[in-house]
Amino acid sequence: MATGRDGHGPTTGAARAARPTGTTPLRRRTGPVHWFLFTGACVTASVTLVWCAPVVPLPAFLRGPVFVTCALVIPLALVLVPGVALRHVRHRKTPRAAIGVFVVTVPAAVVLAIVTQRAAEERALRERGRWTEAVVVDVHRGKTDECALRTRGGRDISPGMTDGCDPQRLDPGDELRVLYDPEGVAAPLEDEDTAVDLDPGAYAGVAGGLAALVLVAGTWGCGRLSRGET
Repeated sequence: MATGRDGHGPTTGAARAARPTGTTPLRRRTGPVHWFLFTGACVTASVTLVWCAPVVPLPAFLRGPVFVTCALVIPLALVLVPGVALRHVRHRKTPRAAIGVFVVTVPAAVVLAIVTQRAAEERALRERGRWTEAVVVDVHRGKTDECALRTRGGRDISPGMTDGCDPQRLDPGDELRVLYDPEGVAAPLEDEDTAVDLDPGAYAGVAGGLAALVLVAGTWGCGRLSRGET
């Protein structure tokens, strides 16, 4: 008959069955390095996809799903994947610190996708944008005013112009010179000074800070969650 590790008595089948067997191997599989790699992969995938959509550019039918994936699915994965992976770890309660970190991580990942998209659209407009004389077809008033434009040749310019679309200044039939994206990804610009000063690199500091925040906070939060620390 087998004895216990402390040498004080036999180890019965019931005792072996009652002993938690999943905690230690699971923790070994989900250490800080693993969570760092997982979070880093999420950040890298989000930034790469959002950047490529306007710059490459991706086909129109893929751009919407790509942005939704990067701005919603990937940030949610930063919470859902650790929750599923660690569901067998025995905790008395979910660590408050881990919850707090995820409350910061998910919004930061969403903002990172938005900032990266803005930088990518400026890069696309700077590299392949064309100046043309456009006619204002319609002015849509709302939370964000948008002017529908068309070239003198009759080609619709898509998407509409939001930067510089002032309903108090512009009316249907007005003509203006704009820098537009022939691929229909980036919104056109009227202000020549703004167009000349397009600098996607200006977003590098913000994007880098958000990426670092997501990476560090996500790794730390997953580590606390896996250890069950409050």
